[in-house]
Amino acid sequence: MKNVVTANEMRDAEKAMNSRGIDNGMLRFCAALCVADGLIDRAKGDGIKTAVFCGSGGNGADGLLAAARLSRQGCNVSAYIVGDFASACKKLEPYTEFAKVAGVPLIPASEYGGGAHNVVDAIFGIGLNRPIDGEVKELINKLNGEKSFRLAVDIPSGIEATTGEVLGVAFSAHVTMTFAAYKRGMLFGAGRDYCGKIIVEDVGIETKSKITVCDDGDFRTFKRMSNTHKGNYGKIYIIGGSAAMIGAPILSAAAAHAAYLNGAGTVTACVPDEHRVALSSRVTMSMMKFLKTDNDGFIVFDKQALDEIIGGSTAIDIGMGMGKAPELKRIIEYLCGNFTGTLVIDADGLNALAGDYAFLNKAKCKIILTPHIGEFKRLTGLDATIENAVALAKEVKGVVVLKSATTVITDGEDVRINITGTPAMAKGGTGDVLGGCIAGLSSSFNPFDAATIACYRNGLGAERAVSSYAELMLTPRDILKMANYPELFE
Repeated sequence: MKNVVTANEMRDAEKAMNSRGIDNGMLRFCAALCVADGLIDRAKGDGIKTAVFCGSGGNGADGLLAAARLSRQGCNVSAYIVGDFASACKKLEPYTEFAKVAGVPLIPASEYGGGAHNVVDAIFGIGLNRPIDGEVKELINKLNGEKSFRLAVDIPSGIEATTGEVLGVAFSAHVTMTFAAYKRGMLFGAGRDYCGKIIVEDVGIETKSKITVCDDGDFRTFKRMSNTHKGNYGKIYIIGGSAAMIGAPILSAAAAHAAYLNGAGTVTACVPDEHRVALSSRVTMSMMKFLKTDNDGFIVFDKQALDEIIGGSTAIDIGMGMGKAPELKRIIEYLCGNFTGTLVIDADGLNALAGDYAFLNKAKCKIILTPHIGEFKRLTGLDATIENAVALAKEVKGVVVLKSATTVITDGEDVRINITGTPAMAKGGTGDVLGGCIAGLSSSFNPFDAATIACYRNGLGAERAVSSYAELMLTPRDILKMANYPELFE
């Protein structure tokens, strides 16, 4: 997993390297080589023009070195100096002289006439802390409007490196090549949209962080033994639905199907008794358990039924489609006091605990909470930030999965960031399926790893699925079809 750092943490890491005798010039050469080598296939060829826009700071120096490297490889590249030309060139010495020796023309950015096939943004780096305005703002808007391939060096100019805020205007990159670690602002706020594809290159800078980005190569694999049976892989119960909405119990069944696809030995969908006939013909894989409801169709507290679930289960997923069931909180409290497996609380289960979840801290079971941003706000009364997610996980002594375009997964100590996925996942049922995946994986992995793997796989499955389906047409079941990665279980 690759680290995620704030702007200050990145600066501290660079200073630590300097204290060991490694100066910034050496680091810049490493960064420039990465940029040039990543762009060279696009930059080579007759008639292909590459324009590198360089500010007067360290980011501009990186750009000049990359331009020199491209020029020496036979590419047609020009460096456009942003700001007062003479002053900026002076500040950028000796990198300007190095670029000249390599045959790179140095041109005021105000003279750029457009038409480059490749545009490299090396204007501002992680140190920017004020809004971009004036001629630079006009330049960035012009570059964003061109049809060229756009690459940002370290971070798109105009993106605040810690928050992801747009400072007046921001360069819109197809690819951002950053160094040593992800910058937090790339993963949150507007940063996700402006960075495009993010490539993290190792340039020799060591960073320290308890926040990392998920990667499938970081998860241990799980291989089933030959002498085995379904009982070795857990019994999962999915509790959800309400009689008033037929779709909700079906989503519970979809979550049960997801648990099967993620390694569970057996799965039982526990849904309202009113839908016995309708669901018996539609749910063909998981077993069914039908629960009592009140006059309004909400599942009620039934000690005998809950004891039967507890007695046979290794993981329980509860909440999807249960609505404002009056006894839902009581059901969760009972599970926490008597169940010793893994309890995944999602959707309406979270809403039932809004502002009153202290009892989770004393639960006998392992707790996984899976709120999206709105549910997190209702549950805690706090903004959905990394720091608040960590605090909640510590408070309940469990795992929190804070779902969004950038999903935060934390056990209260370490934080894992998942950036796989697509806007096509912004659709009802996607979170329900994720809950089933987490429950299924919890039979083979600890809660933190189970949640991490489920988020990563579902996001990647959605990315694969949109290559076969129109984005608006994607359904949670399509994600499941494409998220089945056997390499994790071999």
